[in-house]
Amino acid sequence: MNTVLNSIKKAEAFIGTVFIIFIVLLVFIAALVRWLGFPIAWSIDAAQLLFGWVVFLGADVALKNDSHIGVDMIVNKLPFKARKTVKIINYISIQLFLLVIIYYGVMLSIENYERLFNTLRLSYSYATISVPVGCSLMFLTMCEKIKRAVLEKENDGLLSNEESQKGEVGPW
Repeated sequence: MNTVLNSIKKAEAFIGTVFIIFIVLLVFIAALVRWLGFPIAWSIDAAQLLFGWVVFLGADVALKNDSHIGVDMIVNKLPFKARKTVKIINYISIQLFLLVIIYYGVMLSIENYERLFNTLRLSYSYATISVPVGCSLMFLTMCEKIKRAVLEKENDGLLSNEESQKGEVGPW
């Protein structure tokens, strides 16, 4: 399962990076040629389409890397078992929220099937489907986080007194 999730993470990061580069180049070139008097009408729609995918793929990459903002000042003062329980409840709550977003994202994509981008003549569903796809990827990430949290032992990832006094970091 870890190799599959790592492959997904690499693919998400690659696709997100390519889309970001394309968006930046597209917007820059569109602004430049508009200034020269030759606007690229489809550039806004293309950037909007790609941006939705960048947001949701990036959100999953950030979730995998624990890069989302969080306030854990109080939770960190709890004993290990309480901290672990709060973490698991938090992860399950996130999964429930993601399931709701997946459902409504699918409904939105179906609803937008006939709606077209003004200049691309593509269904707007290509943009809105990024919501349930991205949230499904985040749901899988949360499954892995729950598994790790359940299997977590009290001393996992913590420095011993000797290591912290030596200034050593990590288990290596």
